[in-house]
Amino acid sequence: MSSSEVFQLLFNRSDWHCPVTCDSYIEESAIASCCVCNVEVKEKTMSTLNIVYDEVSEEAIINEPNVSHEFYKIQHKFDGVQKLPINLCNFTGIVEIDFSFNEIGNIDIISCVKGLEILSMYRNKIKYLKNDTFFGMNFLRYVDLSHNILKYIEPGLFMNMDGSLLWFDASYNLLTSMDVTNILRTKQPGFCRADFSFNQISKLTNELRWECKEDTQFGNGGLVDFFGNSFSDFFDFSELGFKNFFLFGKLLYYTFDFRGNKWTCDCRFYPFALKATLFAEKLDRDIYYLKCHSPSELKNVSLPELMKSKTLDLLICNLSIADRCPPNCRCFYQPAKTRTVVNCSRTGKTKLPSALPFKTDLEVDFSNNQISRIDNESVILSYSHTITSIDLSYNKLENLPDELYYKLRNIEKINFSGNRMKKIPRALQVLKPCHIYLGLIVLECKCEDNWIQNWLPSSHSKCYNNTRMFCYNKNELVNILSMTNADLGCKFYSEYILWLTISLAVIVFILAVSSTIIFYFRFEIFIMSRKLMKYLQTSEVRLELYTYDVYISCSEDDANLRRWLTSTLVPFLENENLRVFLPFRDSEFGHPREEEIIETMTKSLNFVIILSEHYDDYSETWIEKEWKYAWFNYKSDSQREIVIINYDMLEYKDIAKKYLGAFLKLHSFIDFSNHTKRINEEVYNSLQHVHKTVRKKSNKSNYHNSFKNNVIELETIMESNIKLKHHDKNCSSSEL
Repeated sequence: MSSSEVFQLLFNRSDWHCPVTCDSYIEESAIASCCVCNVEVKEKTMSTLNIVYDEVSEEAIINEPNVSHEFYKIQHKFDGVQKLPINLCNFTGIVEIDFSFNEIGNIDIISCVKGLEILSMYRNKIKYLKNDTFFGMNFLRYVDLSHNILKYIEPGLFMNMDGSLLWFDASYNLLTSMDVTNILRTKQPGFCRADFSFNQISKLTNELRWECKEDTQFGNGGLVDFFGNSFSDFFDFSELGFKNFFLFGKLLYYTFDFRGNKWTCDCRFYPFALKATLFAEKLDRDIYYLKCHSPSELKNVSLPELMKSKTLDLLICNLSIADRCPPNCRCFYQPAKTRTVVNCSRTGKTKLPSALPFKTDLEVDFSNNQISRIDNESVILSYSHTITSIDLSYNKLENLPDELYYKLRNIEKINFSGNRMKKIPRALQVLKPCHIYLGLIVLECKCEDNWIQNWLPSSHSKCYNNTRMFCYNKNELVNILSMTNADLGCKFYSEYILWLTISLAVIVFILAVSSTIIFYFRFEIFIMSRKLMKYLQTSEVRLELYTYDVYISCSEDDANLRRWLTSTLVPFLENENLRVFLPFRDSEFGHPREEEIIETMTKSLNFVIILSEHYDDYSETWIEKEWKYAWFNYKSDSQREIVIINYDMLEYKDIAKKYLGAFLKLHSFIDFSNHTKRINEEVYNSLQHVHKTVRKKSNKSNYHNSFKNNVIELETIMESNIKLKHHDKNCSSSEL
């Protein structure tokens, strides 16, 4: 982009020109910056409009010119005018207005002058600006509001202003805050200078909760001047809309001048100073040359000097009693080391304070005091989750509660050296020996202290000197690491007790494993045990105990299954003189279903369960009840037998009831898909039989059941035909 193209491409202005001197720059941003600050405007032939006063209202009005022109300007100074002319909006073609050195209090109506290019209100009494003051003024390029009494600029004045305002001067006013939406511009491709110098601005705000997005664009930027204001505390970029600090890099072409302010270089300054080191070598901005005013050790130190000297750890915030800093202690937050220090060393304290700052990463120092005990309700226990380091060295502690050790186990540095401890509880072993300093401790050692030998680090460890424990042995002090069990007074167990202990442990282990296996395979083990007992048992079944030889449980919704049962399996079993109960054939109409299941199964010797893949919700409820009562009777009576027919080739994992799945796991079932087609014989051979000489099957019963079977088979065939016709009808409809 050349200098001749800048205003046409960026502002769509053909009447603005860039001086040829800007061609000496190479980077496009530098060329654009040079052009907007040195714009050359094509001269216009303008007529001056005169200001007169209305005889009645005494308000300023514009005198109607004798000859109309295309462009006008108003220049009216040093006349004490308090308001803009009441007929200002009646004139088109006004391009320049200069009301400097008057007493005008507001410029609310100025937006009606759409073609205005220059507005000079130097030394008036303007108190505020609304965010729509310059609405629609796309040609406005210069505004001077300096030396007024401006106290407030409504947020959003410049952020969404789509125009060509290159110069805006609000210096030497009474502004106390500035909103980020009046600093940054997202719809204007660039500007030269926005001057807010020599006000009383002490903070930047974000009243509209604006937020910088990844696709937000700020164009070629410009200079924003805050020189000589009242800033002291550095601002939080996240509160100004830059949740991600690296999005601040979008302001690459902006220049901010915050010099001449009394900056307090504390912890709030640290985030910016830290991130600034990443860009300092690539950017040269006035913002980097702001200087610290306090604390005294950093006074007049500039940000580059602070970065070069690597003294960012001096950027701290002191905490007061209001921040829960204990009396007579020094507390400060130090972000460079990610810590909050509570220094109460040598303050003469006899007990721990009741509160600590609500901060994370606390480093607490209560060394060299007169503290003699730590209670279970101590502040150390309450704040243990936020403490990273604690120093209680050189106090008068003799005993520490066991709970304290457990609470301190996540703390990285613990110093209890120089106290009067004469006994070390076993709870100490929850702490890592390299994290705690106990110094030199002399104990009356006993056998129960031998755990200390395993806990203490070896002499080759870097933390060997953290804790040195000595024992009295024959009137001499001996390092506990050099003491033997005999020196500690330990009694040895005999070899017999050792082997007995090992044996008991092995037995307990075997019992635990066996119990787990038995529990997991309890159904399989029970079924196998029953089969073994049946094989060894020779007793006969008593006829008078059972009304039925076989109870068949199946899905009544499967027409093919019903047909096979009524035409094949059931007739075969009945021809073998077995009494069969088939629920959908033999159930008594109107009788409560569950009561009939319980009563019939109690009187049945064998249970034939046919496993199908699909059941409707109603059938599934009764099928599962039949399974439950079949298993109950099977368990309680060793004479009974369960025969599984796997009709749909299910696997054990497909069965919700684990006791039925156990039959499949053991392959104790009849596969309906076998190719031998000897299913009837297999079922018969799997049943528990009553001796045939005991009874004879009556012809009357045989005739009655045959009649029922024929009726059920006829119903099944009719149902199948209806379904087939329905299917053919649907197919014909589909073809049509």
